[in-house]
Amino acid sequence: MTTKDLSKKHIMVVGAGRGIGRHIAQSCASHGAHVSICARSLNEIVATKKEIGDLFPEVKIFADPCDIRDRSQVNSFIELSVQKAGPLYGLICTAGIHGSIGPFATADFNDWQQAIEVNLIGVAYFIRQSLARFSKAFGGRIILFSGGGQGAMENFSSYVASKGGIWRLTETLGVELKGLGIFINCVAPGAVNTYMLDSLLELGPEKVGERVYHESLRQKTSGGHPSEKTCNLCLWLLSDSAKGLTGKILSAVWDPYQKLKDLEQISASDLFNVRRVVDDLGNTRPK
Repeated sequence: MTTKDLSKKHIMVVGAGRGIGRHIAQSCASHGAHVSICARSLNEIVATKKEIGDLFPEVKIFADPCDIRDRSQVNSFIELSVQKAGPLYGLICTAGIHGSIGPFATADFNDWQQAIEVNLIGVAYFIRQSLARFSKAFGGRIILFSGGGQGAMENFSSYVASKGGIWRLTETLGVELKGLGIFINCVAPGAVNTYMLDSLLELGPEKVGERVYHESLRQKTSGGHPSEKTCNLCLWLLSDSAKGLTGKILSAVWDPYQKLKDLEQISASDLFNVRRVVDDLGNTRPK
């Protein structure tokens, strides 16, 4: 992408207190974007703001704590963000929690529900309240995050259920929002080493399961996938090069997204979506 793609455009990053969210906010600012950032922790969001401000003093930065489960906080943050940084161009939701960890049959259901409230309902409400704030001149981009890889992830049922909802929300809103000039896509960041990985390892194999624990330990030791890959994909999705692509799930690690052509045709196809495949008996997904 070129620097001019984001120059003086307002990008809102939800969950920017640390990890991937912080890196994405910094990457956007490095391309001249004005950024508004939020997270639950005041100390973390203040530190992120200082870091970006020191590196890129020419961009506008608005930072405020916000718990995305609290609708009044979400409404206030969005309103103040637009006042401080201008009409919205991009909304990037990186906020997420694991929720209940352990067998579903014995889970505390309040903990189980919390992941749905944060990862799915909170994100959906943020999108809904932001729609009227997008710039009519530039349209808009929304980037969500998947997680948990593919297939079953035992002992993490609330987390994968919430992220499965994000997949389908992305695809559905891709159709609904296209007429408004707003394109929405979902990023699979891969195995990035974050605080969520550290908190998982602290719980030990008895809680998270032997397989997940040892896979996470190997990831921690190897260094995981660099967050730069995720930042680069987000920057591409925000750029003019990705205009027209919507409703898709893209891997920051595996997908050759920069080589994609005919983006509107891809958007109308089954490519980069979760679909059934042909089995050994020749059965196909119903029309």
